[in-house]
Formats: sequence, structure tokens, C-alpha cells
Amino acid sequence: MWMVIGEQGGTPTEAAARAAQFAHMAEVTRQSPGFVRGWWGVDDDEPDLSHALVVLDTLEQARALRRMVEKNVTGARLRIMEIGAEAEGAA
Repeated sequence: MWMVIGEQGGTPTEAAARAAQFAHMAEVTRQSPGFVRGWWGVDDDEPDLSHALVVLDTLEQARALRRMVEKNVTGARLRIMEIGAEAEGAA
């Protein structure tokens, strides 16, 4: 599996606007081929900065998502990472 790691400035500071932005990002991303799971949130140190972590099945699907975001979102910084290990907390 592969992860696209995103960072973008200009996140709304108002909670409802921020939630709407994240919901839109999640809905668009959910439609990407190979989508497995995703997370969107605000940086604790820089509240106008948001981060996204999106897991996809293949490298080509991760690259396609990165291309789509770069085409449609200004100022996003994106990285692709191969997931080498996974761990979950105890319930």
C-alpha cells in the first residue's frame, strides 16, 4: 500500500468552514481508484495549515491522486510514501 501525504496552507479558522472543507476533500478523494482510507486535520502549531494522509492500493494510484490534487489545488505540498509497516493500538 501507498500513502499520499499532503500539506496545504489557507485552512479556514472557523470550525464549520474547516469541517466543510475537509468533508469536500474527503468526498472527492474517496472517489479515487484504489482509495483505502484517509485522514484530514489541522496542524496543532499552525492552525491555518492542514494535513491529509490518504492510503491507496498501488503506487500508480497514489501518483494519479497526486497529479489530480496538483492540477486542482494551489499551494499543496504532496509526498508519496510506501507503507512498510503497520501497527494498531490495543483495544
